[in-house]
Amino acid sequence: MLCNHYDRQTGQYLSSTLADSDPKDDSRWLEPAFSTVTPIPDRKPLTWPFWKDGAWVLMPDYRGRVLYRTDTGERTEILAAGVTPADAGLTETPRPSDEYRWTDGAWAIDPDIVARKAKERAMAEFQHRLANAQTRNYGRADAHAAGVLSDVEEAQFVAWSKYQMDLSRVVNAPDFPASAVWPVEPDDDAIRREVDAKRAAAAAAEAAKAEAEQADEADSVDDKVDADPAPTTDSTRKK
Repeated sequence: MLCNHYDRQTGQYLSSTLADSDPKDDSRWLEPAFSTVTPIPDRKPLTWPFWKDGAWVLMPDYRGRVLYRTDTGERTEILAAGVTPADAGLTETPRPSDEYRWTDGAWAIDPDIVARKAKERAMAEFQHRLANAQTRNYGRADAHAAGVLSDVEEAQFVAWSKYQMDLSRVVNAPDFPASAVWPVEPDDDAIRREVDAKRAAAAAAEAAKAEAEQADEADSVDDKVDADPAPTTDSTRKK
């Protein structure tokens, strides 16, 4: 005969052993404390027998199952039978991502988390762009104030300063980051070519102006020569 042992406090089934015969009466079996000869019922998956009020009762058993915390999504497990995932604040469904929150018995997208992460990503992008712009203009502010930058350096300094202002306008917009459209970074090489082209155009214009002025001066001299009368012979001069 089998004796089925259970925990004295919880009633949880522990083990089964063969009963010993009573040495004083071979027709009787000794039944240890906190055990019963009542057969254990057929157990369904995720259940475990408990001795309750003189009978076996099947209760939940999620031991050994991978579960997830509904507050953080972290993996965990239940170590004792008789406890459901819901009782322990757990679920069998993994959290899809950290943008989900446990709501009404299921994982659901949390708009607040999504908005916060979008702003964090946008601010990280802003900081990266701003740092790059500040590096480009590093050491030029004082030189700009003193007026000792070259024409190319001056144009680049102004372009990167304007770029930083445009970045600030983006992050200070009321609906940032939803409306964020990042300004295009200045192209130092393109700025240099543009300044060189303007310098060449100015030099060409200056040369053309000087050439025109020289031509005007030459025309003025020619006109003066043409206007002077030819010398005449004095008929009263004695021979």
